[in-house]
Amino acid sequence: MIELRLRNRAHPTTVQAHEGRLPTDESYGLLLTQPARVLMPDGRPLCIYLPGHLRPVLEKHPDIYDVLHGLRSQRTDNRGLASGTRRVKIPGQTRTRARNVSSAIVGSMDPSGQQRYCRLTAWTGEHLPRFRQLAPLLESMSTALAEHVPDRYEAQAERVAATHPDWIVPGTVFSTVTVNNSYPTGGHKDAGDLAEGFSTLAVLRRGDYSGGRLVFPEYRVAADMDEGDLLLMDAHQWHANTAMTCPHGAKNDQMLRCCGAERISVVAYYRERMNACGSAEEEQNKAIAAAERRNARTAQKG
Repeated sequence: MIELRLRNRAHPTTVQAHEGRLPTDESYGLLLTQPARVLMPDGRPLCIYLPGHLRPVLEKHPDIYDVLHGLRSQRTDNRGLASGTRRVKIPGQTRTRARNVSSAIVGSMDPSGQQRYCRLTAWTGEHLPRFRQLAPLLESMSTALAEHVPDRYEAQAERVAATHPDWIVPGTVFSTVTVNNSYPTGGHKDAGDLAEGFSTLAVLRRGDYSGGRLVFPEYRVAADMDEGDLLLMDAHQWHANTAMTCPHGAKNDQMLRCCGAERISVVAYYRERMNACGSAEEEQNKAIAAAERRNARTAQKG
């Protein structure tokens, strides 16, 4: 594996131009094509690229693709800058929404918004056996993190040890997984994951397409990830994907229908507030109590 220490970073105004937007091939000067460890100018790791690292587990467990592909129907307009568009206000409401994309969060969630309790995501709770089919992939990703970024792994493992096991993927240092299907993310920094930890990104590819390269615009580094590639990365640095196009001209999430092309990215991480969660039973009791309070308020208004 080669090790590269970057000397420069882009000017802040250049980076700001990528916020919420898709990069192009002009946005990077270095394209990773072999195993590499890339360090930022201050010596901290930006990413570790491990091409083909996960192919053995994907070949041994073909059902992993089936589960991930099945998540394609899960769509959201709540990805913000990562959707490749800026949020817009919904008329008559205080909330904002971005472009609707094929993206699903599976595993565990910490309290947020009106849901002031920890929980499994809706899909996970309804499809727990299918979620468990992802275990071999997630275990391999966690093991690679321990091997290649041991200090970040240990920080994450320490937090996991302080978290109720109901919320952790067994045999890993992950609580949560984001699965994106054939949509390029706009320039963004991840939020909500453990700052002292490290993110892991796997890719599954089907069919023929170009683009979808993961770009770190601030450092002008990119990776064209193929089937079974793994990237360990500092997701708190700006990153995005170039647009995807298949030979028939279809783009992004239209590629599968037009020419059978598909890019699935799997991002596994630890959500930073999961250690404050009680057991699944305790959190379920919180959810029930919250629902009862809402019902009581509604009855009073009626």
